[in-house]
Amino acid sequence: MADENLILDTDSVRKKAQDTTDELKFQDFTDSQLLDDVGDDEEGQTITFTNHPSDNEEDGDDTELLSGQKKQHSFWTFEYYQQFFDVDTSQVLWRLLGSFLPKPTTNYLQTQIRPNPDLYGPFWVCATLVFTIAISGDIADYIAYRNDINYPWHAHFSNVTTAGVVIFLYAWLVPAGFYAFLHWRGNHAGYTFLELACLYGYSFTIYIPISLLWTINYDWLRWVLVGVALALSSTVLLMSLWPSVKGEDVKMGIPAMIVVFLLHAALAVGFKLYFFEFASHVPEPTTSALPVTTAAVHDTSVAHGPSLMPTHIPPTPA
Repeated sequence: MADENLILDTDSVRKKAQDTTDELKFQDFTDSQLLDDVGDDEEGQTITFTNHPSDNEEDGDDTELLSGQKKQHSFWTFEYYQQFFDVDTSQVLWRLLGSFLPKPTTNYLQTQIRPNPDLYGPFWVCATLVFTIAISGDIADYIAYRNDINYPWHAHFSNVTTAGVVIFLYAWLVPAGFYAFLHWRGNHAGYTFLELACLYGYSFTIYIPISLLWTINYDWLRWVLVGVALALSSTVLLMSLWPSVKGEDVKMGIPAMIVVFLLHAALAVGFKLYFFEFASHVPEPTTSALPVTTAAVHDTSVAHGPSLMPTHIPPTPA
């Protein structure tokens, strides 16, 4: 049975619902009201933000992202050199393969090096070649003279220094010389020094496995490998550089390509003759500490002439 004395105060319920609705509404507070509320709170703390980005920096970042242009850094900063090593593993692998696999329809420099030439791959290619060619030369030297007791074999640590100086100087001086030639002739292809240095650095890739194969003790095979490495590497190199000189006069463009090829051939032949040529090893003669004795030869020949000795005449009996 329902309670007859139950009284429902509808006005009170409506007022509470209205207050709850007011608390859930979004309200706008001014800065002065916020400061007053913080000041009234005894346990409150005032937080001041001082390291906030300015509007100019945000506008500069937005402009850089929209224009697609990289921010230019100073020559003395780390960020300036960081851009030369901004390359991922897949790009390096494709550039390593393309440096000794010529494709007649594509230009290696224009399709794989541009627009992001790097120095990461060329540096490690040159550094690896320095150690592989020096160590392989010592191994080949040991194999060639392992049975010669008159030739005391020892490691040639100076070969590492020689290989490092030759390879790194070649990787920098030859591109610099070719860039100076292009700059003198107008540089119609627009090749930069960084692109040329990247091209020459990757061109040494084929010599890393070839230097390991040079340890095989067959001189004719070594010369065949020199020819194979030179043909593959120089073909990619000349095909990449030809667009920069094909607009030149025949008297200037073709001789420039011949010089590029001869320098590349001189490097390959120099590797073979200096690190893997062992004909100059002459065994040192062994010296004995025993005294030298000479045998006296006695003349036992008998003279066939008349004897000058007086003959003995027996005395006559009296």
